[in-house]
Amino acid sequence: MPLKLGLVDDHRLFREGLRALLATQPDFQLVGEASQAQDAYALVDQTQPDVLLLDVSLPLASGVSVAREVLRRQPHQRILALSMFADEEHVAQALEVGVLGYASKDLSANELFTAIRSVGRGQAYLGPGISRVVLEEYMRMRRTGRGPETPLRGLTQREREIFDLAVRGLSNQDIASQLCISKRTVETHRGRIMRKLHVHSATDLVRLAARHGLLDA
Repeated sequence: MPLKLGLVDDHRLFREGLRALLATQPDFQLVGEASQAQDAYALVDQTQPDVLLLDVSLPLASGVSVAREVLRRQPHQRILALSMFADEEHVAQALEVGVLGYASKDLSANELFTAIRSVGRGQAYLGPGISRVVLEEYMRMRRTGRGPETPLRGLTQREREIFDLAVRGLSNQDIASQLCISKRTVETHRGRIMRKLHVHSATDLVRLAARHGLLDA
């Protein structure tokens, strides 16, 4: 029986190219596609894919927050994150919410097939160029609070998700919809974020993000 795959990516050309690649493998069956968070949730609920291929950088939502919500709804869903970013911070964020595999979008077709099959078997997968040793050390530093200081160090995971969406220009209501929480909860978290980062406006948040190279995070 072929592996049922779901694909979530906002770039149509990438989806079309990946769809053609997947069609060359008789043990893969693409059962649905989505380009944004809400459609991704519906895709998973309706098609129950064996593996969800998830872009980490969606336009209106962090792929990490999408993965978190997918796994809240479907705790056994296997997710392979695909991203242009392969640094330890992005990989660690994805793994910490329960993503099973992580690979850069510059991997070869054969490496992608290997990644999909590994995650489909329930095995953890890290793409070429991602050092497990370096990643484990980075995650240890995150857990213990040791390591280089960053401006977002004091934020919780939820606050970091809201920070990422806020600096992309989303309103409190939009953030609430993306994260499936109330607007009041977003406002509470946003107030805490500003106090922790010692800023006083949305503009200040964006300036801080730009200053520290965080706008792509």
